[in-house]
Amino acid sequence: MPMQIRTKLVMSVSTLAAVVVACSILLLWNTYSATYNQKRTSLAYEELTGYLSLSSEVLGTFKRVRRDLLNEGQSLTFDLGEAQARVSKIVADITETTIVEDEVGLRAGEVDEDRQRAMDLAKELENAFADVRQTELLIKNGRLDEAREFLDKSLKVRLDGTVTGYINDAVEDERTELDDALREIEYYNTVAYWAALLASLTGALVAGWAMYALALRMSSGLRNLEDGAELFASGKLDHTIPITGRDEFAKLSGRFNAMAGQLKTQRTALEEARDQLEQRVMERTDELQVANDELRRRDETRRQFFADIGHELRTPITAVRGEAEVALRARQKQRETYHSALSRIIAISDQLTRFVNDIFLIAREQAGVVDMRHNEIDLRAPVIAAAEQLHSKFEQDRCRLSMELGEEAATVEGDAQRLCQLILILMCNAIEHSPEGVSIRVALERQQDEWRLSVEDDGPGISDEDASHAFERFYRGAVEAGSDQRRNTGLGLPIARSITNAHGGRIWIDSGFEGGTAVRMAFPVVEDHPDEQETDPQAEMETVN
Repeated sequence: MPMQIRTKLVMSVSTLAAVVVACSILLLWNTYSATYNQKRTSLAYEELTGYLSLSSEVLGTFKRVRRDLLNEGQSLTFDLGEAQARVSKIVADITETTIVEDEVGLRAGEVDEDRQRAMDLAKELENAFADVRQTELLIKNGRLDEAREFLDKSLKVRLDGTVTGYINDAVEDERTELDDALREIEYYNTVAYWAALLASLTGALVAGWAMYALALRMSSGLRNLEDGAELFASGKLDHTIPITGRDEFAKLSGRFNAMAGQLKTQRTALEEARDQLEQRVMERTDELQVANDELRRRDETRRQFFADIGHELRTPITAVRGEAEVALRARQKQRETYHSALSRIIAISDQLTRFVNDIFLIAREQAGVVDMRHNEIDLRAPVIAAAEQLHSKFEQDRCRLSMELGEEAATVEGDAQRLCQLILILMCNAIEHSPEGVSIRVALERQQDEWRLSVEDDGPGISDEDASHAFERFYRGAVEAGSDQRRNTGLGLPIARSITNAHGGRIWIDSGFEGGTAVRMAFPVVEDHPDEQETDPQAEMETVN
């Protein structure tokens, strides 16, 4: 009888030892698998991130190339060498990642394909940059149309075709690799769960069959393991199995706790990687949408701009041709006819020159390269100068002009001649768009850190619809549609806005003004220096004139 008890005890201990060994092996195997898949996931995510960064950098770089060489100008506005260096750095990092994958034995049989794809991608990108440089050379040689056709064809074949295909294939491969790693992790978790559950059941049976003392000791340990396994299986990886004693149960509990900690770390890392990937995809999608909207807006503005220019240039060019044809057909008084035709051609050329200068002024302001002097001047001086230049026109149209400029020097930083041009535009608008005898009031006052300059008239006013489009190029308004003022190019207020913007100011039409039209401007105040003398507007007015 005692022998049988000892045998049963030995058998139970041996069985328990076998279970412990099996669980240990399983845990080691699961730990190795988890480490392997963690490396696999990390490298796949690193390579995916590299391809996404490469895609963003390549698309951004060649989008600017298209903008600079195909749409807007004849030269690049950025350093092509720096852009190529950034792209090459990303490709080199991707290649280095594939080398690491090969060294640790991941993705056997696929690393060579990834490396070859990275080499082919680097070669295609190098050829694409070489085509851009070839395009710049053609443009410098004056072969603009041939250069743009060559670049457009090259970008469509290399960038939109081959490079994009390589990147898309790589991104798809890495996403598949991430999905495979996640499925393997889930598989290993399932195996570990069932193995742990099986070990718990086996231990419970052996404990029930063994002696009472052994069963008492084993029951508490198995209960802890069973509870922990169930909690782990339900996803509660924060749970910790209590560890008591120094026997196999304590070691097994520690292994389970370590396994739960690793699984929790891996799950957290995967969730963070997924969230980051989704966030980056959303950000890139939003950026692409904004970029596409901006490109469409610029393209529409460009088409409308050139259409308006063509429309405005057609009339004077037709007039010049007509004058020349009339002079050539003259049979009598040819000298007088030639002199009259040339005089009218000169007058039309002057009008055309002013129109082109106005167009260039607006274009330079939008490009941020307006040629402006930057001197500290008294804003009263260009107002007085403009009034004197229009003195005869005021008398001719019997206009009444009143100026409230104050006694304080209105010091601003800018170009006195441009500011005088600005005031002339606003005064002429008030005269041309009002009946004879209109009253014009020019007022200047300081409001906090701004000088507010207003040009008001008691004419018929301007509708809300016209006011909302008044500063658009070539807009003449509904009031002028059937009048003789169609000769106006519609560039006055846009030029006024360009001049104001170039001085760091603002210009707008006061919609709340009653009894006519009020255009208001605001310019930054330049504080007077105590050691400087007070500005003399008369002296500055002579400079403007």
